Amino acid sequence: MNPHAYLNSFTNFEHHLHQLKGKEFDLSRVKELLRLLGNPQNDFKIIHAAGTKGKGSTCAFLSHILAEAGYKAGLYTSPHLHRVNERIRILFTIPSHGFPSPLRGGLGRGVLVSEDFPGSITDDQLSSVLDAMRGHITGMLERGLFLTYFEVLTAAALYFFKQQHVDFVVLETGLGGRLDATNAAESLIAVITPISLDHVNILGNTIARIAAEKVGIIKNPRQKVVVAAQPAEAMEVIQKRCREHGIIPAAADSDKTRGLEVSLKGDHQRGNASTAIIVIELLRQQGYKITDEAIVHGLKNTRWPGRFELLRQQPVVIADGAHNESSARALVATITKEYAGRKIILVLGLSSDKDMGAVARELKFLAETVILTKADHPRAHAFTPPEAGQMFGGKTWFMADNVKHALELALSKAKDEDIIVATGSLFVAAQARAYLCTNTNH
Repeated sequence: MNPHAYLNSFTNFEHHLHQLKGKEFDLSRVKELLRLLGNPQNDFKIIHAAGTKGKGSTCAFLSHILAEAGYKAGLYTSPHLHRVNERIRILFTIPSHGFPSPLRGGLGRGVLVSEDFPGSITDDQLSSVLDAMRGHITGMLERGLFLTYFEVLTAAALYFFKQQHVDFVVLETGLGGRLDATNAAESLIAVITPISLDHVNILGNTIARIAAEKVGIIKNPRQKVVVAAQPAEAMEVIQKRCREHGIIPAAADSDKTRGLEVSLKGDHQRGNASTAIIVIELLRQQGYKITDEAIVHGLKNTRWPGRFELLRQQPVVIADGAHNESSARALVATITKEYAGRKIILVLGLSSDKDMGAVARELKFLAETVILTKADHPRAHAFTPPEAGQMFGGKTWFMADNVKHALELALSKAKDEDIIVATGSLFVAAQARAYLCTNTNH
């Protein structure tokens, strides 16, 4: 079986989220598939993260710390940058000196290698898992039970983790929480990362409504709950949900990373690392052996490509998947801190379902030169000259029909001491790193 062709035979809502409504989602189908597979999600301890920002980074920190502690940690995240295999990973006995360099031959002069996403499921493993599931899936379809790409993939991940006898699985929700396919599993610890406006056509147009969807992963009084810093309206919803289940949530403490080396840049990433440490402390309280050394090495060695990632030097090129107002604000703060006083050239592409005006307002004063582009993805927005003029009036702006051409234009205009930032969506970050990491001419 070609696992990628088989997965792509299922409807992939990720390609047209901008056209969806919340009523499209239902947990009954994935629960039935998991039942047919023997409920693999019950064979390991689950840490489940929902939120608008930082949930992927928090999950990455957690899985790396658990691996450094000697546990076999499954990690399920979305979306992927280059290949779907990245979403399903097993981290185990990571060497304390860290991963090899992700790019052969130095920054910007090599090819993407497996060290970018260590422990990813192989094509053969994915094919084997889907082969084992195929009969059950066919039976469901014959009964009129429609399955989506994400539902099949989530079930495949959980089934694979059971086969591999993992100790923990760190699950990142794909969208929302309450009706996300990952919520078919029960978790030991639920983590709510910062909530802000995003996917408003599906989750609701206020922070309170979005929070109400995210807190759906808090489901029973046996869970522990960790909450990152939140807007007041989100915190009110989270606290109400916890009270309904008799849970006293643990609050993330930004001081937890004081004096520690965190591999990912930005104060927001230190916040995500602090959230991960609180989760680890709760696990310690339950008797799991996780040393301070494991925390130190885990935070230091975590790799999470596409998040303020340095792709090359002279000029510096940064790829970052800042896709909404809050993440754009965090990107500006990090750039300002890391590269104060340097000239910035912005390569920007956005998805159609985002608040483009809000992102542009955050990024407008970061750069004097803006190159607007379109990622190769069904949800990518094609900017028009009037939009460019409205969003970036007073700036020097250009338009490029794809990320490759945008980067070529940016590199042609940049001096060695300048900074090029490719951002606006994770798809732009992915295509920037794919181009620069495989192109030996720059």
